[in-house]
Amino acid sequence: MKLVLIQTPWSNASSHEYKSVAKRFAFYPPLGLMCIAASVEQAGHFADIIDLEVENLSFDELRKRVADFEPDIIGLTASTPVFHIVRDYAVELRTHFDIPIVVGGPHISALKEHAFYPEFDFLVVQEGHNTMVELMDALEAEITDFSLINGLIWKNSDDKKIVKNPGRAFTTDLDSLPLPARHKADPKNYVFEVPGRGSIPVATIELTRGCPFKCVFCSEPLNTGSQLRKRSPRSVVDEMVIVQERFGINHFMTLDSTLTLNRKLIVDICNEIIDRKVQITWEGQTRANLIDKELLVLLKKAGLVRLGFGVESADEHVLTLMKKKVNPQDMREAFRLCGELKISTMCGTMMGNPGDTRQSILKTAWFVRSIPEVRYAPMAIAIPYPGTELALLAEQNMHGLRLLDADFTKYSRYAGGVMEVNGMMPSDLIKLQRVALFIIHSTPSKVWGLVTHFGLWNVLAVSLKQLKNQILSIVTGEEPTLRANVIHDNTTIKSL
Repeated sequence: MKLVLIQTPWSNASSHEYKSVAKRFAFYPPLGLMCIAASVEQAGHFADIIDLEVENLSFDELRKRVADFEPDIIGLTASTPVFHIVRDYAVELRTHFDIPIVVGGPHISALKEHAFYPEFDFLVVQEGHNTMVELMDALEAEITDFSLINGLIWKNSDDKKIVKNPGRAFTTDLDSLPLPARHKADPKNYVFEVPGRGSIPVATIELTRGCPFKCVFCSEPLNTGSQLRKRSPRSVVDEMVIVQERFGINHFMTLDSTLTLNRKLIVDICNEIIDRKVQITWEGQTRANLIDKELLVLLKKAGLVRLGFGVESADEHVLTLMKKKVNPQDMREAFRLCGELKISTMCGTMMGNPGDTRQSILKTAWFVRSIPEVRYAPMAIAIPYPGTELALLAEQNMHGLRLLDADFTKYSRYAGGVMEVNGMMPSDLIKLQRVALFIIHSTPSKVWGLVTHFGLWNVLAVSLKQLKNQILSIVTGEEPTLRANVIHDNTTIKSL
C-alpha cells in the first residue's frame, strides 16, 4: 500500500504581525512524519512526504502531486493551532480522492474522539508508527474491523459510530525503530541560523522521548509519556554519521525537551562523539538547574554550540504556580556559565501564566534584558492547550485565569490568546506583549542578536508592524492584530 503524509502550512496559523519571522525561528524538518514513513516502508509499504510549509503548493498542485503518487491512504498531522487548517485540507482532499484520511499529532492525542470530524476516517493517538503499520496491513487485507489496532480511533462502517480502541503502549526500545526517512523531504530545504556558521541546512534528531516534569502549560507528557525513554549513545552517533555522509549535513537540533535530564546518557553521547572524532555541531534545550560547568565543558568539546533555556517567568510566585521548579538565580547562573564558555544561548519567556500581573510580566522582561548572554527572546502569550493543567485552571477560573474562548483557530501565542489573566483581556495582553518585547531587546547586543538570527529586513518589518499596531490600538481603542486574525480565520480556505 501507498501512504502520502502531508504537513500543512503551519505558519498560516501565526499572527500576521510575526509571520515573517515565524519560519526563521522554528523551521524544522518534519521528523515525526519521517519516522512514520520509515516504519511503514520497513513493513513493506510505500510512503511519500509533502511538506507544504516548504513547497508552498497551490491546492491544484498538491492534488496533482498526490494523484501522481497514487496513494491508498492520506495522512495529516495536527497541532492545536493548525487543526482548523488540517480540517480544511481534509475537506478539499475528500472531494478529489476516495481513499481513507487519517490524522494524528498532539491535538489528536489530547482530544481523541472529540477531534473526530466527518472528513476524517481514522485518528491515531500518540506514537503513530506501529499503529499506521497495522492499519495499512489491515486495509491491504481488506479487513473492516479495526478493533484490534491499539491507538486507533475509527468509524464503524455498519452503524457509523466512532470506536475508540485501547491506547498503545509507548515504544521502550527506541533503538529498534528504523532511522527517519529523511530523503522523503529534501533535508537541504531546512535552513537555520547556527552560531559561527551562518544559515545552513540542519537535521533534527531525538535522543530520548518522554518528560517527567509537570509544567502546567506543557503537553509533552501527554504526547510522549512521563517516563524517560532513551536511545543508546552508539545509535545516536551512528545516525549523526549517516546523516552527515548521506546528506552532507553536520549540524543537529536535538528535539528532547530536557537534554541533560539523564546526565549519564548525555555524558556517554558526548564521549561517543569525541572518541569517534565525529566532526559535527549541535544544539538543544534543557533546564537551568540541570547543568554545571563540568558538564558544559564536555558538551562544548563534543560540538555543542547553542543551548536553550525556558525562563518563562522571573516571578517566583508565578513560577511556583506554573510548577516550573527552576528559580531565577539558577537561570541567571546558567546563562553566565554558557557565556563564560562561549556557548550561545536561546531563551524562552511566556506571559499570561497563572498568577501573572502586569507587574510580573514587566519584571520578567527587565530580568531577561539584564542578562547579557541572551541574544534575543520571544515573549509568548500562554495558551491553554487541550489536555494541559493550564487548560483546567482556565476552565475553573483559578489563579486569575478565565477561559474566554475554546475556538482553536484563536490559539495563537502572538495574537492575544484566549484567556483573561487577572483582569487583562487578550487585547491588553497583545499591547503588553509588544512593550515587553521592546524592553527585552532594547540593548545593542540584543538588537544585533535579532538581526543575525532573523535578518535585518525581517526585524525591520516586524518592528514597523508592531509600532503601527501599537499606535492604532491606542488611538482607535481596537486591537488590529485581533481584527486581522479574525479576517484570516474566515478566509483560510482561500489558501487552498
